[in-house]
Amino acid sequence: MRSSMALRLALLASALLGAAGIKVTVNVGAKEKKCYGEQAAKMELLVVELSTSEDSKVGVTVLSPHATIFSEHDRATVKTAFTTTDAGPHWVCIQNDESKPAEVLLTVLLGPEAKDYSQIAKKEHLEDSQVALRRVEESLRNYHSNVLYIRAREERMRQTNDSTASRVIFFCLFNVVLMIGVGGWQMLYFKRFFRSKKII
Repeated sequence: MRSSMALRLALLASALLGAAGIKVTVNVGAKEKKCYGEQAAKMELLVVELSTSEDSKVGVTVLSPHATIFSEHDRATVKTAFTTTDAGPHWVCIQNDESKPAEVLLTVLLGPEAKDYSQIAKKEHLEDSQVALRRVEESLRNYHSNVLYIRAREERMRQTNDSTASRVIFFCLFNVVLMIGVGGWQMLYFKRFFRSKKII
């Protein structure tokens, strides 16, 4: 009873948190490049799998927010896994250098979806409910990490916004003072000019 309740709770939490990753079939035209992105937290496992139909060969590049992580050219199948070092969007770009279009099956798995829990269950002798709870725990950890990343990003944006607003206010006040100063100088100049011409 207790393990079935834990399994239900785990399934409900994993359904609420959703699966992280994409699996798409992509038609890449001749001499064309297509990129697909996925938001990843820092220190998160990312697995990229790619296979082409009809033995077409394509190039694959995986980009982090700041650098190129992985690059392979003229491959029919590619599988790579790595742990992210930066939070933010990670891009998978497929480049078809051939003269004919290529159909590519692209799978990008992220976080708990990228881990092979069957191997973990065998190694640690875990039951299905324990594996499900482990998966939910990992999902919650990744969710929390993403929330912290979004909060830090929002704080940076707020600081940028406040800085820009204070600069705009300073510029407006400078313009007002400059206009008043130029207006006063203009009045004095015209007053002197008209006195010198004996109009006033």
